[in-house]
Amino acid sequence: MANHDDVSDVDLGYCWHSTDRAADCGNREAAEKMTLHTRPMNTLKVGQVAAEAGVGVQTLHYYERLGLLPKPNRSDANYRLYSSETIRRVRFIKRAQAMGMTLDETKQILDLKDHGRAPCGKVAELGDKHLREIDARLAQLRKYRRALADALNDWREEDTTERQCAGEFCDLIERLP
Repeated sequence: MANHDDVSDVDLGYCWHSTDRAADCGNREAAEKMTLHTRPMNTLKVGQVAAEAGVGVQTLHYYERLGLLPKPNRSDANYRLYSSETIRRVRFIKRAQAMGMTLDETKQILDLKDHGRAPCGKVAELGDKHLREIDARLAQLRKYRRALADALNDWREEDTTERQCAGEFCDLIERLP
């Protein structure tokens, strides 16, 4: 009697093109226990990758068009077939975006890695650039905050008859730099 707790008993080449196909092989339990790391290469369909990576299907197609993801292999039925590495790569792209990196910058990093070069120097360079941009933006926001606070204080202290709201846009907004 086959032990369904042992994933190694499953004929992966035939059965794991999807959970349903594995079920057709009589091994749904074993197929469901497979992790992304134990699945054979290029067996994930676009919906599976999108769900696992937390993005939409169209996002994956967009990343492919931009060259952030390699073109996937195709099944006999012309479905895109991805490896579990694609999920890791999409998660990296999303983390880079969360740090403020553009997709073009992220592509530069991925291209270095894809060509066997360590991208850490490029990442540090981009990190420095983004820190300078953040610092400049913070300085701009502090300046704007002071101007807005001053304008609000002045507006509140003015006599309501001095305000020019009738027939105008709001003078409070118009007086801001």
